[in-house]
Amino acid sequence: MRYTVLVCCLLALLCSFGIVSSGYAGAYPTKPVRVMVPFNPGGGTDQQARIIEKDFKDTFGQPLTFLYKPGADGSIGATELAGARPDGYTIAVHTFPLLIMNIMSGKGQYSVDSFDYLAISSTDVVVLVTRKDSPITSFDDFVAKAKANPGKLTVGAAETLGPTHMAAMKLHQAGVPMNIVPMAGGAKGMAAVLGGHIDAYFSLKGAAQSAASKLTYLAVADPTRMADMPDVPTLSEKGYPINNMGARIWIAPKGLPVEAKERLVEGLKSIYAREDVIARQNAAGQPVDFREGGELAVMINDFAVEAAAMSELYKKNQQ
Repeated sequence: MRYTVLVCCLLALLCSFGIVSSGYAGAYPTKPVRVMVPFNPGGGTDQQARIIEKDFKDTFGQPLTFLYKPGADGSIGATELAGARPDGYTIAVHTFPLLIMNIMSGKGQYSVDSFDYLAISSTDVVVLVTRKDSPITSFDDFVAKAKANPGKLTVGAAETLGPTHMAAMKLHQAGVPMNIVPMAGGAKGMAAVLGGHIDAYFSLKGAAQSAASKLTYLAVADPTRMADMPDVPTLSEKGYPINNMGARIWIAPKGLPVEAKERLVEGLKSIYAREDVIARQNAAGQPVDFREGGELAVMINDFAVEAAAMSELYKKNQQ
């Protein structure tokens, strides 16, 4: 009896010092949550987290703190995230399919199984744009100039082996000779096309939103025209069946405690269901298309064949 009482007293004492833990028990998070952004500030992925910064604090009772780890098309940050402690206090925003393509290219020192996939928050179509005062005024004009001067037309892509780069490579493979220049993120790519340093630019539509008044939209890589851009043709209707999109995603190191993962998924789901958040996302050109992590995992598996094909095409072009 005295032994039992002694054990109970010791356990109570240990719990009071936090040495014995009963798990999150619904208390997560109890301190700020660090969100890693593996790109430069100001790009579309950064915006994705900044848009809901206040809503995150309202929902979780703790703020987001931002950590920028740009470089190698998001692979530096993703590699660091993969090795972070899976306690729910370090998460990240990233972009599909770039997260996976960085594995194929060897830049990402991680695997598909290195992460817990929390959610897709939005999907974003690829567009081909140029600056407003460019002599290129239409997609037909773009193709004509490319064919008249093979390899001379300089066309940027927001990243290497991401959705914008894949759209550019497909168009090149389909017979439009151009010099493709991958940029170090959407913000730098947009600055390059607006500054006249490149002739045209493949961008995610949302990333181009803030500069829309300064751009001419030449084409969209989607099966159907965009409702808010009815005069912009699709690549398919121009004879190039190219469809590419990106998804803004939320991920964490593999092995999150169940309570933390469930809390994050449900919290993000409730945030992206709010009308004011939906309105802000729309205004930023990143319409909400919320899907839980399980659907993201399926999307990644379904993408495997295209990922391998595009990786091989890239390697061939580099030779």
